[in-house]
Amino acid sequence: MKKISVLIAFFAFLTNADAQPPDGHDVNLVPNPDFEALIGRRPESDVDGSGIFRYNVVGWKSPTQTTPDIKIGLPSVIKKAKRDHGIDVDKPRSGYKMCGILTNNPESDRDDTYREYIQVKLKKPLKKGDEYYCEFWACRARLSKYISNNLGVALSPTWISEEGYLPLTKIKPDYNYDKLINENGREWQRISFTFISPNRSEYICIGNFFDNEKTKMVAAKDAPEVTADEKAYNNSYYLIDDVMLCATTIPEPEPVPEPPKVGAVIKLDRVFFETAKWALLPESNEQLNELVTLMNEYPTMKIEIHGHTDSRGNDSYNQNLSENRTKSVYEYLVENGIDSERMKYIGYGEKKPIADNNISEGRQMNRRVEFVVTSIDAENTTIEQSNEVKPYTDND
Repeated sequence: MKKISVLIAFFAFLTNADAQPPDGHDVNLVPNPDFEALIGRRPESDVDGSGIFRYNVVGWKSPTQTTPDIKIGLPSVIKKAKRDHGIDVDKPRSGYKMCGILTNNPESDRDDTYREYIQVKLKKPLKKGDEYYCEFWACRARLSKYISNNLGVALSPTWISEEGYLPLTKIKPDYNYDKLINENGREWQRISFTFISPNRSEYICIGNFFDNEKTKMVAAKDAPEVTADEKAYNNSYYLIDDVMLCATTIPEPEPVPEPPKVGAVIKLDRVFFETAKWALLPESNEQLNELVTLMNEYPTMKIEIHGHTDSRGNDSYNQNLSENRTKSVYEYLVENGIDSERMKYIGYGEKKPIADNNISEGRQMNRRVEFVVTSIDAENTTIEQSNEVKPYTDND
């Protein structure tokens, strides 16, 4: 037996085999999980679909030169077979398509351990240390005379591949179902497990990763029903459908902020002006755009924009400066789509200090622009409230 040339498999820590899908599980990371999406036209009938699978199934490929099949289960064909021949032909678990792979084929001329595998790149890599749930569904094909064990999953950060028809029996799968599949009858059977990802896996591969010595193959109890133009298969051949791999824990949603309350005073501490002027500096845009977004999120909200200065300079100068600065903010909001009827701007000059004007830190705090929520629709009730900011006094 030649050595596998490309892959050294990694191992995931199993936490629970034969698991159930977690309630409210995260999105399925497997693209085209039910094999419904094809690049080309759908085959007209259930034929040997090896070429169709290799070149036409979206996402899925074979890691070796073996030939997985795409199998078609049209309702009209299924109904006709039952009506005309009394035969329950292969039915997909969902949709109209499924995949078929040989898990053991002792009569193969290509390799004495002939196996078929299917592989796909996940929508995004797994996160190291996170817990995941994986499942797929398997059912013995109607014409397969044998059942076998060993259907498993190998996960890898790189594409798994092997030369020619050699099996992937040098790879230790991250999970393997070692019991006989469909031992008591042909039906869709869930194969599932949960695991902790040891690294950033990007690929999932499904098949039998064990040699003939470790693989059981026994005659099926329900012998295949065949028509005159059919023959049974002297191998174990399984249908695969509905592959899922998802995180078991849904990320916590971003907390929904509470709506602003009437009377709330919010300081625009990242709004800047030229010294002793009222022209807005470009670095003010970030916080003003946040205010635009807030006004759009709460279309019933009305505000007053208040401007304040420190006590340096005469009263008239400070009053004019504060009014013009609030007007600049008001005009910015109007230019960005906010209805002028929802806003007022008021300049208070030096009349309402919140800190001591005799020290530089206090004067810096007093030079401010802020807005006050005066009205907002809360549960279909509009509440109006006037707001007065408590001024600084020496007794504070």
